[in-house]
Formats: sequence, C-alpha cells, structure tokens
Amino acid sequence: MRASPPDRSRPRAYLRSFQCQAESSRLTCGARETKHRDVSSLIGIINELDHPSRIFPLTARSPLVLLALLVCIGTTTACIVRTRTEKLRPLALRTATLEELTEKLRVFADIHSMQSTVDLRLSVALDEQAQDERKIRDFTEVSGFILIQRPSSIRTIAELPVVKTRAFDMVSDGKIFKVHIPQKKRFLVGDAASQATSEKRVDRVRPQHILEALLIDPPRENEKHYFLENSREGGRPYQIIHLLTNGAGGKLTLSRKLWFDHAGSEIVRQQVFDGSADLVTDVYYSDWALEDSLPFPGTIFLSRPKDGYDLEVRITKAGLNQSIPEKGFILEPPKGTDVEQIGDSPEPNHSPEPNQGTPAP
Repeated sequence: MRASPPDRSRPRAYLRSFQCQAESSRLTCGARETKHRDVSSLIGIINELDHPSRIFPLTARSPLVLLALLVCIGTTTACIVRTRTEKLRPLALRTATLEELTEKLRVFADIHSMQSTVDLRLSVALDEQAQDERKIRDFTEVSGFILIQRPSSIRTIAELPVVKTRAFDMVSDGKIFKVHIPQKKRFLVGDAASQATSEKRVDRVRPQHILEALLIDPPRENEKHYFLENSREGGRPYQIIHLLTNGAGGKLTLSRKLWFDHAGSEIVRQQVFDGSADLVTDVYYSDWALEDSLPFPGTIFLSRPKDGYDLEVRITKAGLNQSIPEKGFILEPPKGTDVEQIGDSPEPNHSPEPNQGTPAP
C-alpha cells in the first residue's frame, strides 16, 4: 500500500498562525494595550515545532517559518522599546534692557486723569485662611464709574443692575477716604494711610487701593534704586523690575515689583509691598488697548491678601485725560446718615503713603 504523502498543510497552518500572531502583536503595541506576546511563549512554539512527534520536514517553505518567528520577536521588542517626542525648551528669547523698560513706564506719567465706565465684581473672604482654603462670598457684578486725578484723587461709583440705584460711593484724596453705602445707611470716614482692622472684610475696601491698581506709576521720587530680573514662572518668561525705597534707618526696602511679559511688551502684574516687605497689593493686567496713543488695561484683577478681598475691574470706556471738575471728588453724608469713624482721625498735614509718592520727573 502506497504511503500517504507528508501533511504539508500543517506548516502552512502554523505559518498563518504566526503571521496572525505577529500582526496581532503589532496592532496591540500600536494601541498601547497591555496584551503582548512574550519571548517565552515563542520559545514554547519553537519547541513544539521541533518535537519529534511532529512531522515538520525541512522544505523550501521553512525559511518563511523562521521569518515569521523573527517578525514575532521583532514586534515583541517593539512593545518594550518605544519612541517618544520631547518638546525642547525654546532658545533664549530676546529681552529688553532695564533702560528700555523704564522708558516704557514713563509713558504712564502722561496719563493725568481717567473718567472711565467700568464693570466691577467684588469677592470677600468670610473667614481667615485655614491652610490652603477659605470661604469666599462673591457679590453681584455692578456697573459704574471711576474718576481719577493725579496724584491721588479717586472716586468710584457703583450702581445695582436693573434698578440702577447706587450700591456704593467711595472717594479719597490720598489723605482721607469716605465710603457711602446707601442701602445700609452707612457713611465711613477714615485715614487713607491707616490699616483696615474691621472684622467685616467688605469694610476694608478702600478707594486708594483701586487708584494704586489703575494708575500705574513709573519709578517714583522715593524709588531711586531699581534693578531688573529675568525670570520664568509656570514655564513662561517674564522681566521683573524691582523698585526699592529707603526704609527705617536708611535701609533699602522693596517697594514694588513690575512684571513685564516676554521682551517687555506689556505689563502683566504689579506687586506692592509695605515697610516690612510684606505683599499688600497684587494686581494682574490683561487686554491692553490704546486711547490717544496712551496704553490702558482692559481688565484689572486686584487682590488684597491681608484685607481679604479681591476686585475685578473691566474698563468698557477709558476716558483718559478728560477734564474732571473738582466737585467730582466731593462726597458728603446725606442727612439722617450716621458717620462712622474708621481708625484714628486723619491729621491735617498728613501726607500720602510712602508707596504712593508722585512719579519722578
């Protein structure tokens, strides 16, 4: 009886199996899944093929089997070694010099007054900061007006939405401040230089804080020393001017920091410090625009960390260098309103705070 020919379909079946497994391994790696064929399983298949009980004649098709094995091993290695793209840090960017930045600041001395239409949003802390969180109360956004006259006069009027009744009215001449809250029939008067101590943080809002944020000064007369720092924060480059003033005993004390974005094209932040170099005012600027070739920020975010309040100001109309009558800064208590004295009474010859001196000529 004639012997039957060897079953050559089995090598083909194994080859098809290897190709499918190789293709499956390649696709699995591409999708970054966790199923991968390890080398030990491939060795088991090889041992199975070489087992004496298997009829596996060495034919011309055998190299294809070896090729399939190499493909499997190659794809398995691809699952172990991967290629990734790393974003390189940009090369050194062009930076402005200290002289160029101070020259940019001097243009703000050409802004003598502001008669601006604004939107205001106030937020106050309800309790002291506990570790990294505290409760915040957000007040309804209001529209209003801000009048500013150099060197230190400001008035801020806010109106409630829809009904358009007055929410509050604040004024300061750099020596005293006055705040009128009609709905609560309150009229506050205090020394502009005194620190706010009221337990109600809403009572700590001062008009001169807003003036300091909106009316950016070039180096002031008492800020004769300043230097430039090139820094990165959050992966972004900034140029920071540190302005120093003479403190107690003639020691230099940090007065302000003015942050410019890359190459000093715009001011993005201003920090103001007290005599102990503690941060008292932190202001962020954005949406810069021009009016009569003079720059102004469209959005100002003012934070007073020690006083526990934040104020966002959006300028819808700047009104730079418009004439403002003197009566625009006069605020008197209405009849029947009790006047509350905040802190000590201001001295007659009181001068502005050290950090609110006039710009140097």
